Amino acid sequence: MISSKFKKINSKLLLSAISVASLCICGTHANAAESWKLRQAPVGSFGGDIAAPADNPGFFGGVSISTPTITGIKGPTGDAYTHPSGISSVPLGALNPALAAYNAYKATVANGAVSFNQDQTQINVGGGYITEGTYADGKILFAANVPFIKATRTASLLFPNATFAGPAGPAQLPAAITTPVNNAIQAKAAAASIVASDTTEGLGDTELSTVWIRNTDRLRLTAGVSLYVPTGKFDPVRQTNLQSNPGFGDFYTIRPGATVSYNLDPKERITVAGRVAYGFNTVNKDTQYKSGNFIYAEGGIVKVSGDFAFGFNVFSIQQISDDTYSGTDKAKIVNGRYKTMGGGPFVSYKLPGQDMALNFHISNNFQGENAIVVKSYQLRLIRAF
Repeated sequence: MISSKFKKINSKLLLSAISVASLCICGTHANAAESWKLRQAPVGSFGGDIAAPADNPGFFGGVSISTPTITGIKGPTGDAYTHPSGISSVPLGALNPALAAYNAYKATVANGAVSFNQDQTQINVGGGYITEGTYADGKILFAANVPFIKATRTASLLFPNATFAGPAGPAQLPAAITTPVNNAIQAKAAAASIVASDTTEGLGDTELSTVWIRNTDRLRLTAGVSLYVPTGKFDPVRQTNLQSNPGFGDFYTIRPGATVSYNLDPKERITVAGRVAYGFNTVNKDTQYKSGNFIYAEGGIVKVSGDFAFGFNVFSIQQISDDTYSGTDKAKIVNGRYKTMGGGPFVSYKLPGQDMALNFHISNNFQGENAIVVKSYQLRLIRAF
């Protein structure tokens, strides 16, 4: 039997778990999942709640504070992402009008290095209701989760110097011509870096969930669906300028899923759990971009000891369909699919004499393609009413 000290409070936890809607650096070119992110937080969501054997009816609420740090972007091969320069066989006059007489010479600039760090503080407020009656031997949970996000980004774009070629092969242009061109290229990259390095804050996108919950002696099953509603601030111009947005844009994400947890050893109080979800995205009306559908899978294990519960989880998010784009900007090239994996430890603590519990979770991404790289610390406070 799981410790009764955890039973009451953990029965009130949000089944979908308060998520971290991590933001990322984003540019004018499309990538796997729009701007390397999905409405599925790239962190694990299991905590001490997987050890809860029952769900008491009534209202519940909770708040979490998360401090994710985005440290980079993984490209299509899992290496660091490089940003397209957009300068390939461009006449010199297009780069510098003063050099129009040299338009027979073309400039080419390879992809540039992208480095940035985004420190984010996110507060999620959630709550809901668990029915008293049963349906198919299970109770129904209704929940809402609203995030408030503040993000500070420091970004840098660095392009290599241009190479020049003329009508007779490799150009022998003097430095008096090539140096101003390269200076202009680096100046534009520096200006873009300054614009992208900013602070933004505001409401994020709201998650609404309906979940069916059934408990037996040692087995717990849930099945439900979440709907993400575009309540967050989003400006497509900011996205074009490589700046962050609290919201994801004017589209919806529907994510059905199921969870199973099983008490392996009632004496040792060890529980294992698994979760799988499938996400559908509609077209982002702000950008005419549609991120492909994805599968989220997570596994976890926890051991309860008195007022504490200790555990570890691993997760994977994999896009299983390509992105599409219906706009007229042909520079938005769909490239690959989003994929990330991660995990980390967590510890939960039931406050003595209170209907409250704390859950502290560390999560790291350790593998990815076309995805942001996130390290996150999250503290959740859950209270039953």
